[in-house]
Amino acid sequence: MMTSSETIPSLVSCQELKKLLQSSSQTIAVLEADLSKQVEADFKAGHIPKARYFDQLEYTTPTAFIPRGLPDIKSFEDYLTRLGVSNEHHIVLYDRSATGFFAASRAWFLLKTYGVGKLSILNGGFNAWKREINEIEISDDSKKEEQTNKFTVKLNEQMVRNFDQMLSNISLDKDNPERVKVFDARPPNLFYGADAGHMPNAINLPYGSLFDQANQYLKPKDQLAEIFNKAGVDLSKPTIYTCQGGITASTLAFVAQLLGQKEPSVYMGAFTEWQQRAPADLIIKGDGTPTAN
Repeated sequence: MMTSSETIPSLVSCQELKKLLQSSSQTIAVLEADLSKQVEADFKAGHIPKARYFDQLEYTTPTAFIPRGLPDIKSFEDYLTRLGVSNEHHIVLYDRSATGFFAASRAWFLLKTYGVGKLSILNGGFNAWKREINEIEISDDSKKEEQTNKFTVKLNEQMVRNFDQMLSNISLDKDNPERVKVFDARPPNLFYGADAGHMPNAINLPYGSLFDQANQYLKPKDQLAEIFNKAGVDLSKPTIYTCQGGITASTLAFVAQLLGQKEPSVYMGAFTEWQQRAPADLIIKGDGTPTAN
């Protein structure tokens, strides 16, 4: 069992989480991550013991360019505090997607952006927990969360890139050492597709390639390192990750940090914004030609 002096890893297994839940020496908060209350009813019907339901889109204002933005800081601080989460907690995230990373890694990005340093994701998520542990708790709406110290946001602006920053980065010569490489998590049919496309000089690093499809867990670190190296990611340098709407890019950023990258960042608007705002010559189709006006 982990002691208070041991560091909880960024990626935890179901067995490790079970031990953490049984330990009195670790201050942890388990959050089931959701995107706009899609699985709230499922959570209430049964979830990992001691977990709290976390809708990361609470207090956000969607726009056409960024449908899933960052929540209002003051409201978010109050929300986390009401959930019984403070800055002293180590937060463990999970979700109900096939691999447990879709909403969870996006929540990881949000919490990292808002200054949470002690943060992990459950490998395989709720589906893996049901297979391996199968200890389920039903929500009790009358139960109040324990009183904690107030959660305070410490904004980490390095985690986020916006449209203007992406334009400035692309305007730099490809060989300019100041230019930051961009990796796109979308599947190849969207990245190269005639109806979609990608940013100039972006490199495809598909989200699906990170998982062992047979068991729905994240691949081992040595395999992930090989995938990132083959794609051209230099883990010693800042890197920008993008996708369609800022979700699967967050998984790339999580894996990059798992592999030791110090400065991963996510373009939040991603291709949803880029496709609407970028000049036609900055939307590249599969054959490498810009879109026609």
